[in-house]
Amino acid sequence: MKVNIISIGSDSPSKCWNCNFAYKSELFCSQCKTLQEMPENLNYFDILGIKLNYNVNNQELHEKYRQLQSMLHPDKFGNRKEKEKQISESLSSLLNKAYSTLTHPLKRGLYMLQLKGISIPEGTTSVNPEFLMEIMEKNEEVESASNDKEEVIRLTQENKMILHKLSKKVADAFSNNDTEQAKEVLMKMKYYSSIESRLKALKQNLGIVD
Repeated sequence: MKVNIISIGSDSPSKCWNCNFAYKSELFCSQCKTLQEMPENLNYFDILGIKLNYNVNNQELHEKYRQLQSMLHPDKFGNRKEKEKQISESLSSLLNKAYSTLTHPLKRGLYMLQLKGISIPEGTTSVNPEFLMEIMEKNEEVESASNDKEEVIRLTQENKMILHKLSKKVADAFSNNDTEQAKEVLMKMKYYSSIESRLKALKQNLGIVD
């Protein structure tokens, strides 16, 4: 079982924890086929084998995720050594986290900022007053539409379009290596994502199916 999907970006060999064979950039030792621990220097993009870029191909991402998860799932290691079972559980969990982060536009953007040492703490409100007023009005619209199916659907579609436009702005900012602009737009996305969550809850309560 030779797997070479994940590369650590180095030709320096690592030693297999099970047989001490020197292997390079592989999930499984090429000698004894034992699952190896993942190098600590890998980010989520490395783990899923895609380029570090805000714009991702969701189909490619999903296919790589399924391929990796099929190899790493703990059920496949039920009869293996305890350490290999633990490695499988750890890698499977890490893979799930990487996938859920990179498939979500807001989480992906925040993670890319994190890779650059930039964070947006919870409760951060450093956006202009006009934008905060806009958000307040949107929340009032959502509140007023709590029992109106058509209005909830309209607001959901409107909010989806806004998030899409903001996502494109984030992509442009990262493309231009403008982390300050990316941070500013992502803060706005956080507010609209919160509205999205409220609308999803309303849709569920009203029995609206996508």
